[in-house]
Amino acid sequence: MGEIQLKHFLTKNGNKFVIRTALPEDADKVLAFIREIIIEAPYLLTTTAEFKVTIDQQKRFLQQVVKDNGKLAILAEYEGEIIGFLDFHNGGKQRIEHQGSFGMSVRKDFRNHGVGKALVSVLLAWAKENPLIERVCLEVFSENIQAISLYKNIGFLEEGLKRRAIKLSDQTYHDLILMAYFVE
Repeated sequence: MGEIQLKHFLTKNGNKFVIRTALPEDADKVLAFIREIIIEAPYLLTTTAEFKVTIDQQKRFLQQVVKDNGKLAILAEYEGEIIGFLDFHNGGKQRIEHQGSFGMSVRKDFRNHGVGKALVSVLLAWAKENPLIERVCLEVFSENIQAISLYKNIGFLEEGLKRRAIKLSDQTYHDLILMAYFVE
């Protein structure tokens, strides 16, 4: 099952926050968070115009994640507000179900305060307890130096580079770095 126990954390400046499973009843708050993040986060793939998820679709997505052994959706909350979200999905075929990838977003005013590190740490703890998962992967913009540093410090290894993988509307390109963490 894609669930975790509630975990308590402190930001670098001492604010208490929790990380918990994202549940279907969180769908409206998750959608609001994603819409906010898409507007201001420079390193996301989805544009505002492309994001057309309804509350019903989001509820179904969160229900499916909770039921599936190879998936996880967690959120970080501060004073009842979502400040971070992470979702992990393993491969859908037998030969790749041992591995999966995740995406993560942290609200701008909580970046560099330990929220992203806490979210990834909870994911990896879950993966270590999950007999199905052996490898956790990600792709990160090569310019996102802070995220790359975080992932390396946690133990992710750089595996490769996808050159010109991202093309923006202004016709500029960005490379993606492929990273993986091997669960022991």
